[in-house]
Order: sequence, then structure tokens, then C-alpha cells
Amino acid sequence: MEKQSPQNHGEGNAEAADRFNSAEQEFVNSQRGKRKIEEGAKVRPEEEAELANAERVGREHAKDDDTRP
Repeated sequence: MEKQSPQNHGEGNAEAADRFNSAEQEFVNSQRGKRKIEEGAKVRPEEEAELANAERVGREHAKDDDTRP
């Protein structure tokens, strides 16, 4: 049986996840990140109806989900 290389971290790469999480937190706390958060999602007027419908469908599915507490 072959041994796994030290680069293989099994189900996930904890070091890569830590790097990603650190970079994400750095962005969120940066001036650019704060501006993006304040801007929020920019939705074109022609997309508003489609998004509203998708939200309605999602809410209906959530109501129908018997597995929810």
C-alpha cells in the first residue's frame, strides 16, 4: 500500500483554507471591501423581477421542507 504524500491533507487542505480565510477577512476589513459591502448587490432593473420570483420560489420551498425544525 502506498503512503500518501505529505501534500495530501485528506478531505481538505487546512493550510489553504486558513490562507483563504485570512485573505477574505483582510479584504472585508479593507477600505475597498467596506465600500463593496456598502454598495451591496447591484441589480439591473430588468433583473429585479427574476430575482423577486426566485426569492418567492425559495421561500415556498422552505415552507414545504418538512425537515426544518
